[in-house]
Parts: sequence; C-alpha cells; structure tokens
Amino acid sequence: MTRVFFVCLVLTLFVPAFGQVDSTALRYAATITQAELRTHLTILASDEFEGRETGMKGEKMAAAYIVDQFKSYGIPPVPQAEERGMMADGYRQQFPLIWSKMGGLKLDVDGRERAFMEDYFYFNEYLKQGLEASEVMVITPVTAGGTRLGGGSKVVMMLDDGNESTNLFSNLKSLAKTLTGTGTEVLLLVNDNARALMASYGQLVNQRHMRLDETTEAPSGLQVVVITPELAQTILDRGHLNMKKALKTAGNKRVVVKVPIKFTYNTLNERLTGENVLGYIEGSDLKDELVVVTAHYDHIGVIDGEVHNGADDDGSGTVAVLAMAQAFAKAKAEGHGPRRSMLFMTVSGEEKGLLGSEWYTDHPVFPLDHTVADLNIDMIGRVDTVYGDSSSYVYVIGSKRISSELGGIIEQQNALYTKLDLDYTFDADSDPNRFYFRSDHYNFAKHGIPIAFFFNGVHEDYHGPFDEVDKIRFDLLRKRALLVFHSAWVVANRNGRPKVD
Repeated sequence: MTRVFFVCLVLTLFVPAFGQVDSTALRYAATITQAELRTHLTILASDEFEGRETGMKGEKMAAAYIVDQFKSYGIPPVPQAEERGMMADGYRQQFPLIWSKMGGLKLDVDGRERAFMEDYFYFNEYLKQGLEASEVMVITPVTAGGTRLGGGSKVVMMLDDGNESTNLFSNLKSLAKTLTGTGTEVLLLVNDNARALMASYGQLVNQRHMRLDETTEAPSGLQVVVITPELAQTILDRGHLNMKKALKTAGNKRVVVKVPIKFTYNTLNERLTGENVLGYIEGSDLKDELVVVTAHYDHIGVIDGEVHNGADDDGSGTVAVLAMAQAFAKAKAEGHGPRRSMLFMTVSGEEKGLLGSEWYTDHPVFPLDHTVADLNIDMIGRVDTVYGDSSSYVYVIGSKRISSELGGIIEQQNALYTKLDLDYTFDADSDPNRFYFRSDHYNFAKHGIPIAFFFNGVHEDYHGPFDEVDKIRFDLLRKRALLVFHSAWVVANRNGRPKVD
C-alpha cells in the first residue's frame, strides 16, 4: 500500500497535467528540426532509391537506411524478434508477396493460338492448370437461368444478345453460381464491344498487381474470359452456325459445338518480399501497453523511365517518424522515457493496397489488444489545391471515430503547441474520396484500435514524377510532425489509455 501511494505521489508531483505546457515534452520536441527532416528526405526521395517500390531494390535500400537510423538513435532490436516473426536483425518484419500479371493463360481454338488482349482478355486467373475440351456449349442470356444449361461441358460460351441489361457482366454472379457443380470450368463471354473494352481496360489489365501471398493454394472459381465476336464466330463455324442463328437456337434448346479448345497456363507471377521496419522503445510502468506511430516509406517506383520519388507521399511521413523516434529515444536515454512502450513503424506496401500494415495487424509483433492507439502520417509536407499557400492547417481523419477521447487529446495538444487549423472535411462519412479507408491506420481501426490520420490533402503532383524534395514545405512538415509528437507523448504518458467509444 505504501509503495502504491509513493508511486502515485511521484506521478502527481512530476507528471504535468496534460492541459498545460509540458517543459520536458518541449525539450525533446525541439530536437525535431527542419534541417534533420530535410537531410533524411533528401536521401530517401533521391533517384538512387528508385521510387522505393514495394519488394524492389529501392525499398530494400530505404529499409536499410531506416534501420541504420534507429540504431544510431540507440534504439535496440525488438526483443525475441525471431520468436515474434521478425528477421534476425530485430528491426524488420518481412511479408510475402505475389507480383501478378495477367496473360499467363493462353487460349488455343481449333488448333490456332489466339492473342491475349486482341482476341480475348480477363481480369483474374482462376484456371491454374491446363485444360483441353472437345466441345463448347452455347448459351444466351435467356438460357443463363439454368433451366436448359444441362451439364458436362467444361467450356460454356454465352453470346451477346445486344441487350445492355443482360450482356457481359450483368448476371455473372448468378450465372457462375448456376454453373457451379455442372463440370464447367471456363465461361467465355462474347461481347460486341470486346475490343473497345480492351482499349479501355488495357492499362489496368496489363499492369502488374501486388497482393499478399498468404496461401500456397490457387484461388478457386469459374474462369471468365471475354472474347470478341470474331472469335466466337470461329467457334460457331464448327457447328455450321452464324451468330443470329445461334442466338435463336440456343434460346430454345441445348446447343453444343464440337470444336477443339485448349487452355495452357504458364504463370507470369513473381514472388517477392516486403519489409516493415520497427523501432521499439520500451516503456516503464505501463510498458505492456503500446502506442504505434506509422508512416509508409514505399512509393510507386519507376514508371515509363521516370523515377517517382514520392517526397511528400510518403517521404514526409517517413522522416517525421524518424525524427520522433530520435526524440523519444533521447528522452529515454536521459531518464524521461515514456510510460507506455512506443513503436515507430515505417511500413511498406501501402501503395499496393495497405499490404504491410495488413500483414502487421494480421501477424502482430505486439498484441493488438495491448495497442492503445495508432497515429498515422501520410503526406504532411505540402499544401493542397484548397489551401494554396496557407501553412496553418492539417487534415485530421478518424481521430474521433473510435475514441473521441483521442480526438480531444489531439485538439488539446494543438491548442497548446502547434495551433494548426484542424480540418475534418475528409472525416465525414459522405467523403467521396474515402480517405479513412485509404492509408495504414485503417488496418488498426478495423481491429477496434483508436486511430488518427494526419494528411495535407492531394496536390497536382500526387503520384506523379514531380513530387520532389524542392517542393516540400519543411516549416509546415515540422509543425505537423510536432502535433503528432505531442499527441503521442500524452498518449504514452497519461494514466489511462484512450477510451473506446
């Protein structure tokens, strides 16, 4: 009892009320300087890092740089790192990736190979093995209800009847369900505008896509392939049918055309690894609880020969995390360490779909139920088209959605130290941009962890090749970083964790 009373007395005497200026916090906030931020960003957003694309050389270089900085701050490796699913160095959590590209599924009709994105295309590869068939069953949107589908045909072709309400993808989900269990493995969708669709979707279909590699099993489902009317007619020729006659006949009875058709699968996918980089500072009396500060250090790499350096997106957030990590590490070294443990985590794979933070929250290094908040920074170095040259704002997203108390802490610290205009425009449920779902905080939020997302808004260089260091407002970057620092300082040191509403 005496010991508890003594601890409480010490905290009362030496921990300032969080509604007043904290001189200790100010001392370490002063270590976050424009010069330091500029030094880090000039390196990370240089051409040498090749746009820091997830899983690529530039990402590995950036990860190594961040690790070196954590070490230089005196931040030790995460304890029992390998047992926690991390690399042996104690700073990096790797996550497995599939870098996929469409076109591995080749189509041969009547002994002739057809050209992907000329005669046919698709959005997903479900057929992960070769398939040969000697017939194609022909159906129309009228017969797609299942009453006359019959069964036994591995390949089914649905003709385009010209009705916009029934063609292409309109009833695809119900049709796939109807065909399940009939032995059908491939659905050929004939579309009169197939070539126009290829022109419209070509860039999307041909670009590589990245996803987490969490299973060795191939995804299952009905393989859907969109084909041109000309290719469809080649198939119908073997049944002595033209399109008009086929539509009429298949609308009334089961039509099967005897034609050799073959699918050959040779994957164009590659396996890669991404890396989250963790700087862990252990707390004192509340060390089992954790405050996380995140930013993504990946960007979109090299496109058409131009390096996309992503100085603002999200080099700005990354260097802010580094500066805050250094400040907290210095505070601990001088006897003013946080009560709760701090995790300064730069994640990768954000540009590919929040993959690194998804991996972390699905495979947490520290228990999620001990994680009291995530403060996420994604683009805080510039101004958007709404504010122009103003330097007095930051968008705050999600800070009150899970814990109104966390939102109150941020507002209080802003009033005390930074006096930014806190703009909640993008926090509205009606926000068409849906920014709440588009950065790494969301993977914490979906687990019920209080979050706040700090953002400067979109500008003309967003995801373009001219998001460069010379356009960064380092005065504004520092000011926004200080708001996150002071908010993190309070959350790490106050008696109670932010209450979940």
